[in-house]
Amino acid sequence: MQMTMIQALRSAMDVMLARDDNVVIYGQDVGYFGGVFRCTDGLQKKYGKTRVFDAPISEGGIVGTAIGMAAYGLRPVVEVQFADYFYPACDQIVSEAA
Repeated sequence: MQMTMIQALRSAMDVMLARDDNVVIYGQDVGYFGGVFRCTDGLQKKYGKTRVFDAPISEGGIVGTAIGMAAYGLRPVVEVQFADYFYPACDQIVSEAA
């Protein structure tokens, strides 16, 4: 059976959400809307609003919050919608996660 990349990513997130209650998915429009490419489509309905939820439009804020979540034992999976938007988040990874 062949899968698209989106289907493979959704399947992997579904498996991890089912296996580990500490996994959360966080990003712009990933909750009800299912993400800009529908990568998280249906996951909020299946796992609830406390495990799959939306973030404000701030890539640095998304990644910074994920770093804090990880420091407290959660296992966040974040979505930054496009590669161009990843660069504003890099400061959080370089300066805070390190």
